[in-house]
Amino acid sequence: MNSSSVTLLASGNSLGAYIPAMHLNTYLQDRGVRTEVHVLENLYHEEIRCKINSTKKAFHADFSVALMGHKLAKPVDSSLDEEEVQFLLDSWIRHGVSHFAVFTGFWLPILEKYKAIAYTPLDIHLIRLDVCDTPSFKVHKSVYPDYDNVWLYEPSRLSPDCYIASDEKELLPYAQRDGRILIHGGGWGIGTYASTIAELRQLGYLLDVIVYDPSEVEEDDGSTRYFGTEVSWNPWSRDVQGRHSFPPMNQYVREDGILRAMPLGDYTAYTDLMRNCAAIISKPGGATLNDSLSYGIPFVMLEPFGDHELQNSKYWESCGFGIGFAEWKALDYSEQLLEEMYRRLLEQRSKINHLGRKTHAAENSSYV
Repeated sequence: MNSSSVTLLASGNSLGAYIPAMHLNTYLQDRGVRTEVHVLENLYHEEIRCKINSTKKAFHADFSVALMGHKLAKPVDSSLDEEEVQFLLDSWIRHGVSHFAVFTGFWLPILEKYKAIAYTPLDIHLIRLDVCDTPSFKVHKSVYPDYDNVWLYEPSRLSPDCYIASDEKELLPYAQRDGRILIHGGGWGIGTYASTIAELRQLGYLLDVIVYDPSEVEEDDGSTRYFGTEVSWNPWSRDVQGRHSFPPMNQYVREDGILRAMPLGDYTAYTDLMRNCAAIISKPGGATLNDSLSYGIPFVMLEPFGDHELQNSKYWESCGFGIGFAEWKALDYSEQLLEEMYRRLLEQRSKINHLGRKTHAAENSSYV
């Protein structure tokens, strides 16, 4: 894609299909590319959209419920408000929108409609952040081969091809990092991450924990820090300028039972945490793989959420960038192993380009 205007199609249902889109959005805008972000949930019937948070809570509370929901994934066509969809399509026609970066397969039925009425050639890239199909692409397997599928991690390649971040900063040298370990459960706060926190605290590790809900913040112990997304925020809302934004992040501290929330400010404060950490512990979602590569973070992987995350974990281990938590524990939580992973990440990162350089460069710029 060689265009001065790009439309990014994301989803708020999973931050894994939202945060990378926002990173690419920031990167392109900083290079003079006009962008517009659309979040799929804004096209849902309002009653469907209102149910999302209750579903998230159920998935967060019970990983087995989340796994079952994953297996039952289906197209979202019945959730769409056809008037809103038509309004969007009409807007694209009026403005001659033709260049797209798509972060979830659930947009494909809408793009199929647009292809049927668009009067200019379309340049549509499906950004594939996992090693194999996620549910949103799996349910549209008859359609997506007709598009340009941009795989960041493809098993046929022995190493990742590109990464997505808001910038192209070099990795922070491992020896300069503060040795903290970042733990989270992805955008929905699901998986087995919570059980690792007490174990590692007892061993004296310095932890940065991303909580799903502030109620999870424990009494301050002087070494564990807690962070989380502002509870009132959701990805399908827009800011005062009418734009989608990164989630506002808070640091939480509980002292004598009283919880305080301190805004982190710009989202770069959170990415700086990632740049500075010694390892990340989470389920092997595609967006977390991207964080691992973008910021040079050794990845200690927890139980996967679905087959695509299982394949992600196998691929990351084969690259030497990650290890399963049980295996790391069996190796007595080897810090040397983590540093070896960092060196491999550093080497790979030096060989590859940002996705924005590869496929979404501004016209007549040095990024083509």
